[in-house]
Amino acid sequence: MSTKDPLIQVGTLGATHGIKGFIKVHTGGDSLVSAKLPLVCQVRPLGGGTKEIKITSLKPNGNHLLCKIEGYDSPESVVIFRNASLWLSRSLLPKVDDGEVYVTDLVGLSAVLSLGGEKLDYTVESVIDNPAHPILRFVSNSPKEDFSEILVPFLNLYVGDWNLETGEIEVKSWEDWFAV
Repeated sequence: MSTKDPLIQVGTLGATHGIKGFIKVHTGGDSLVSAKLPLVCQVRPLGGGTKEIKITSLKPNGNHLLCKIEGYDSPESVVIFRNASLWLSRSLLPKVDDGEVYVTDLVGLSAVLSLGGEKLDYTVESVIDNPAHPILRFVSNSPKEDFSEILVPFLNLYVGDWNLETGEIEVKSWEDWFAV
């Protein structure tokens, strides 16, 4: 994987499945299904560190995928990846249509009440993967703020439009987030 080719989180590994070393992959999109196998990617366990793996098989199974990792042929061997995040080179992901972005593209955008309008003193620091919807983690640019971090669900109800060129993202009903 090239250092110039950023990694994007595409899922989370879950429980093992069956006796042949399959593991469940929970993902919010179809980027893995359309990827060409074998697929070299990274896993990042909750405790830290990274490990490069090669996925040799991906099969839809209900609301998740079943994944086979080269060299891990039993439930006992693959269980070490449980709850690890799965990262893929951006170049291996499908291109997005105009007006669409990967949520990771929103990191670094400044919060505004309207595009080109009043800037708020918060920036998207990270995107938290959540089964229902992603959550944008805004961090204050000023250490004097009472709220150094605000979590906002990435839903149309709370997030408006964004502009990657100007580095802005609209946040709706912003003042309500301070009352929570």
